[in-house]
Amino acid sequence: MWNQGPRLILSLQAALLNLFLPPMRKDSRIVRFGVFEADLDAGELRKHGLKIRLPEQSFQILAMLAERPGEIITRADLRERLWPGRAYVDFERGLNKAVNRLRSALGDSGTNPRFVGTAARRGYRLLAPIVTESSQASEHPRIRLAVLPFENVGADPEQEFFSDGLTEEMISELGRLSPGRLGIIARTSAMQYKRSAKRIDEIGRELAVDYILEGSVRRVGNRSRITTQLIHVGDQTHLWAQSYDRELADIFQVQREVAQRVADSLAFELLPEAHTRGRFVVPEAYEAYLRGRYFWNKGNDAGAWKAIEWYERALEHDPRYALAYSGIADCHGRLVWFSASPPLEGGAKAKLAAARGLELDQDLSEAHASMALVHFWYEWDWAAAEREFRRATELRPNYADAHNWYAAFLNATGRSQEAVSEQKLAEELDPLSLTIAMNGADPYYFTRRFDPAIEHLERVLRREPRFFPAHYNLGRALALKGMYAEAIAAFETAARLSGNRQAGAALAYAYARAGRPGEARKILEEMEQAAAARYLASPQLALIHLGLGDIGKALDLLERGFEERSYFMIYLRADPMYDELRSHPRFTRLLEQVGFPVARGAAPCAAI
Repeated sequence: MWNQGPRLILSLQAALLNLFLPPMRKDSRIVRFGVFEADLDAGELRKHGLKIRLPEQSFQILAMLAERPGEIITRADLRERLWPGRAYVDFERGLNKAVNRLRSALGDSGTNPRFVGTAARRGYRLLAPIVTESSQASEHPRIRLAVLPFENVGADPEQEFFSDGLTEEMISELGRLSPGRLGIIARTSAMQYKRSAKRIDEIGRELAVDYILEGSVRRVGNRSRITTQLIHVGDQTHLWAQSYDRELADIFQVQREVAQRVADSLAFELLPEAHTRGRFVVPEAYEAYLRGRYFWNKGNDAGAWKAIEWYERALEHDPRYALAYSGIADCHGRLVWFSASPPLEGGAKAKLAAARGLELDQDLSEAHASMALVHFWYEWDWAAAEREFRRATELRPNYADAHNWYAAFLNATGRSQEAVSEQKLAEELDPLSLTIAMNGADPYYFTRRFDPAIEHLERVLRREPRFFPAHYNLGRALALKGMYAEAIAAFETAARLSGNRQAGAALAYAYARAGRPGEARKILEEMEQAAAARYLASPQLALIHLGLGDIGKALDLLERGFEERSYFMIYLRADPMYDELRSHPRFTRLLEQVGFPVARGAAPCAAI
């Protein structure tokens, strides 16, 4: 299946593993399975390097399972290990509780287990294959790699979508490979080097990577010539190179040729499903999908509509193309944020597409992330959203966007300390992304620490002064600090650069708070007139009434936002813009309706 990567990508994965991974040792006391690492001597369980709290008895169960992977560990053996020499009266209850805590830490399910399987009335066993290595090997530094934009060397500029799409596919698929050992720079950062004249060593320093994969594509009709080479940044040695000249439909065969060069079977031990998960996708479907990604990456509503057209064309050629469904879901979500689609319509379409993608491929990280956004933005099902975000990042730990979206979820639900960790992962994977860099200010903003939020956003704007979302966020922090003149300047800049009505509403709020209600009401009137022709989120109008001091009207509009399922309602709990409403019974009722826990008298968010 193309969404699992053409065989060219698999061959590169194998080559990279053979180059980078140190040999395994039989005397290991550290085991890895999936995205988890268990240090059996230290009694620690880690995910992506972060320690996970696990009770001692639950860890001992994990240790026994890991010591004999695939074997059934009997309940009698577990009893002797956990309660040696003791006549434990309520053994069954104690064991079940310890197993449930282990599964919870692993994000596992007893009904559909991926890690801890149950042998009825007998015991348990570890289902996932494990990799063991010594503590010394586990300290081996994590390799970082960047895939530079593939150069379109053909005569047809219309084929840019193909070279850009192949780059993104390479990044996506390599990002699924041994994430604990190999970090892949995300697309946003990599694409900034398109047509760059910078040397390999310069790019390597800027991205802090050890290796760079670069390539070129020449596309003529249905034939493609793809050239790739792997370069060590330190001495700029070309470690691996290969060229392929094939019909588009024959790219699937490329892996067989490259696989002959892979003598070590280590890669296949680490990727036991690599040869079996794939499914053939019609080349026309893949091409249409790449065109869809090309328009999606434009980042505007026109691009999102165009992307949907191409994703739907991909599905005409291959109705089981799960990635296309995920792309459609994300486009509809974006269109709601742009007010180009009402949430009751766009959210429902996003949910339908995400659900179909998951139905086709339960192991597709992108589809889980799409469904997480549906639960987060549209359904306000916080538990389901978190479950899907975790599954998405578990399946593809190098998925920078998923970490960024998960951080946004954690901020909106008042868990800013956890958001910081997710945000750092996103920044590590996509260090040049302005959006991810900007969102690093969110934990400060949502915990009312406006000074560091302002400083952070000003640093982002020094990198790119025309990045209007950062001007908008800066204006919010300035306004809530009472610096209205500076906030007005920031919002005016955001509105001028974007033409976005969201920036207009914030500008009206700042005008009103600065003692200029006439200008605020003028914007309000213009927005109300515009809302008659095109959907406008009611919470945006509520913001203007908040600035004008009309609390009753602001609450009316927020209640309308609940009825229209506005995505902006996700910020009710955490956004300091609403602090003056928190003591009002109508606002408390709204919080409960949206599904937020209401703790009377408690601070809305914990400080980080």
